[in-house]
Amino acid sequence: MNKQYRLLVGLTFFIALLNALGQGFSGPLSLVTGSPESDIEQLLVGTLCFFITLLIAKVLKIEIIHGYLERVLKVNVPTLIGDIFSAIIIFIGACLILSFVFKQNISALVVTGAGSAAILGFALKDFAVALAVGISLNFEDTYKVGDRIKIQTKSGIHEGIVQKITWRNTIILTDLLETVFIPNIEVLGCSVTNYNLPDRQFKRNLLIEIDYDVSIDSAERILYAGSLNAVGVKFSAPPVVRAIELKESGVLYEIRYTVSDIVDKSASHHAIIKSVLESLRVANIMVARSLDFDQDLKISNRGQDVYHLVQQIRLFSGFSQEILVDLANEMMSRRIGASSRIVHGGENLETIFIVAEGIVSRSYLGRDEQVEQQRFIATEYFGEEALISGLPHQSTVMANTNVLIYELTKEILQKILMKYPQLHKQLATNLAKAHFNGNATVLEKSNTFEYQKSLYEGMIRANFRLA
Repeated sequence: MNKQYRLLVGLTFFIALLNALGQGFSGPLSLVTGSPESDIEQLLVGTLCFFITLLIAKVLKIEIIHGYLERVLKVNVPTLIGDIFSAIIIFIGACLILSFVFKQNISALVVTGAGSAAILGFALKDFAVALAVGISLNFEDTYKVGDRIKIQTKSGIHEGIVQKITWRNTIILTDLLETVFIPNIEVLGCSVTNYNLPDRQFKRNLLIEIDYDVSIDSAERILYAGSLNAVGVKFSAPPVVRAIELKESGVLYEIRYTVSDIVDKSASHHAIIKSVLESLRVANIMVARSLDFDQDLKISNRGQDVYHLVQQIRLFSGFSQEILVDLANEMMSRRIGASSRIVHGGENLETIFIVAEGIVSRSYLGRDEQVEQQRFIATEYFGEEALISGLPHQSTVMANTNVLIYELTKEILQKILMKYPQLHKQLATNLAKAHFNGNATVLEKSNTFEYQKSLYEGMIRANFRLA
């Protein structure tokens, strides 16, 4: 039995047992106290009825109001509601006990109770209105939990996802992860926009201005491909690209698209902009000239981005600008989805992988034979040992997020090493520094460092067949 009922049921059963004993209990008690036996029996009946009233009030509050009613309406009923109904039951029970058991005139008590109820109702009029609105919101289809809504109240405009609808407040979570409590009484007199009705689709457009030097056919084809190839965007229908206006500096194009879920609107818009810019870079497209500038503004070429990336990689430290340009032009790019495997442990893959965007990680056995994780972010690399030595990769590397990586294969590196005969010495030096993690204490021990450097130099000569 529930602990909340155990004591009350026990007391009720005990009083009922004493009452059932009749003169067997009231007689001796009357003799001891000197009270009339009828008064003691009346008191026992009144006490039993009062405990039964308390039990009914508790069952109504816990099992009916905060149990069955909450399950049917799927909302949390305020505690005050249960307390009010419990108090009403107890008041009615007390009146009946006084009237029928103790034969008392309860007219004054009823008048007092009615007056108190009127005062209480006037004090809780706002709560009653909010309660009525809360009930209507739970039964109507204005919005429900999980819907994305916009409510324009006196305090401002609130937009977010409905987390809960209580009998007093509507609770929404905004895009800034702020929890906003909007009283239902305010919802009654304001406008509500439900983005989930009639469905969760969301329409949006993207405007971009391109120079007149680019033909409309080419611009539409490139913008369409860029928007359609956006990673992670779930389109309800293919995007539409059209030229909508001739401006002084160029042609204004509109990309109109519809995503299938309103929740993804911000992420989808970001992905489409990113993909469109990527397509324009690859095509070397000029954006329209601004009247504030004397020259056309060109979207950066991807080759420049790769060159800046190569400049920041420690493995290529000390390389000349000419070598860095060759590396940037030769390396191949790959986009890999989140949770995808990049390299298998034990795989023979003579390639250095350079992270340009996103996060990857690999698992390896560290100290005490414990599996540890190593993360790689932009400008970091892995696979150099496998490329230099020709041995299999010793660990599995996974993409934690959507990543962009560049591959420096054995064929590309061999081509560059043949073109620059002295490059292998600088590469061996950089590999030795990376081996010791740039530890100054170790580097001071020249014999250790020179040995490691010579070891790498020999491996490079042997594996790449250098003279």
